[in-house]
Amino acid sequence: MTRSIHLALVGALAVSSSSLAQHVGDIAATIEGGAIATAANTASGAVAERVFGATFGDTGIARFTTNPGIEALPGTFAAGSRLGFNAVAGLRRFTGSSVETVADERLEVKFLTLVREIGAEPVAGFDLAVQSNGGFHRHLNFTLKSAGAKLPASGIYVAELELYSTDGATGASTPFWIVFNDGRPAEELTDALAWVEANLASDASACVADLDTSGDVGAADLGILLAAWGGPGADLDADGATGASDLSILLAAWGSCAP
Repeated sequence: MTRSIHLALVGALAVSSSSLAQHVGDIAATIEGGAIATAANTASGAVAERVFGATFGDTGIARFTTNPGIEALPGTFAAGSRLGFNAVAGLRRFTGSSVETVADERLEVKFLTLVREIGAEPVAGFDLAVQSNGGFHRHLNFTLKSAGAKLPASGIYVAELELYSTDGATGASTPFWIVFNDGRPAEELTDALAWVEANLASDASACVADLDTSGDVGAADLGILLAAWGGPGADLDADGATGASDLSILLAAWGSCAP
């Protein structure tokens, strides 16, 4: 079930080492089966989740938000390690019934002097230090910008990310999505969250990259995708054409895709 994450905290905050409380509205990072997993922090506890909502302007600054934050309880990660993110696909815009790769829009992700811009292509992110007690709590600054003359008047944008640890033992998370609302009605954000849940994050979509229906994603599927480049033949993200974001989806699904 999708959950919209709205939290009126401003700035980049670190949870104190004495606090064990989870912050409602944040993305909870846990470790399951040797890899990072994501969950939604709710009033009744953390619930497994891969799709999160956000609203630009919730802190009073247009096209800017610090939410959702990312949190891990003390003892989750190794002291001295770092937790970071990558954008495993380019930024996409929700059309009402699908998503399309952005043109000039960019999502700036910033923490102090560390800055990355997510445009039409995947991009490596950055990592931040885990607390001495193995916990983590950071709010990144998300800003919607444009590489062109100006931004569209409004829109809903989808960022596909993963979390990784530098401890050398913990695997990266499966992809998760933050859906950002820039000036659209709340019901449109709800629709976008439901679409991402059903089409990108659900078990039913797990084998979308298995183009040759062999039961796993591998070289044969990559060959099919490359042969369809620019056309609709291997359009995994339903944006109308086969391109870089589809390649990213395929590579993220590499290996067995059985539910």
